[in-house]
Amino acid sequence: MNPNYSNYKLHAKMAAMEKFINIDKLIDGDKNSIKQIRSYYRINNWAYRRYHSQDGFMHFRVSPNGCFTDEDIYYQPDCVSEYIKPNSVVLELGFGQGANLLYLAHCHPDARFIGVDLSPLKKKGKDIPSNVTTYELDYNDLSQFSDNSVDVMYAFETIVHNSHKEKVYSEVYRVLKPGGVIVVFDYALASRLETYDAVVQKAIAITSKGGASAMIESQEELNECYVKCGLKVEKCINHTRATLPDLKRLERKAAKILERPKLARLMFWLLPEQFVTNIIIGYLGYDGGNAGVGAYWEWVLQKP
Repeated sequence: MNPNYSNYKLHAKMAAMEKFINIDKLIDGDKNSIKQIRSYYRINNWAYRRYHSQDGFMHFRVSPNGCFTDEDIYYQPDCVSEYIKPNSVVLELGFGQGANLLYLAHCHPDARFIGVDLSPLKKKGKDIPSNVTTYELDYNDLSQFSDNSVDVMYAFETIVHNSHKEKVYSEVYRVLKPGGVIVVFDYALASRLETYDAVVQKAIAITSKGGASAMIESQEELNECYVKCGLKVEKCINHTRATLPDLKRLERKAAKILERPKLARLMFWLLPEQFVTNIIIGYLGYDGGNAGVGAYWEWVLQKP
């Protein structure tokens, strides 16, 4: 699809939604406190399993060949796998439903895996490999982990929630061993927020609110943050085109609701706000990505 047409579609969708949804009201208020983030994942747990993965993977599929397949869900953890060696200590920030943590632990039985998340891992003991330990905590504070104690860290679509990224990456720098890496897959704007027109800025704001995220920052701003925290950007790859098949799939599902105003009004009345605003993310995501507004990035950051 032509990026200019996608930009037009993004404007048209926002205009259509504002006829039956008070977007400004949805954007206002608390959006990414710990309470809100916990609530977002609790409310949308069913949706993630239904529309992302029955196995508990919660990230977007990366389809390098441009065709959506179920196997594409393994792209992100397989990228992390390349950095794991025998006896490595591996730490996941924000393990969610635990799918990546358990997958990698089974792939690397001779490495030690640690996961931290705001919610506990909801798996029975027999389903958790012996090389996995999890903690229910906020990864803004990793004080229980020693300096220079972790070989590999990774975070998939989670640090976007955080308004204090310098604090997070300063902790990452402290905990990583010299030469250690963190692999990050996350969203970023193609340009700084103020460079977009008012309609697109509002679309970015409702997307951020819908995902219980901080206001999404640009790739340039995030790179500046990494360097300020002492990390070296070893790799920075834009995977947006490869996520479009997944985004298009979700857009079609969201359109069945949001392009029927009576149904949309009913759902907004009956269902929790964090559920229906997540539908808006699905509705806007494809055109935002195709128009070059939002982007999906892979970073490999090293502690020198």
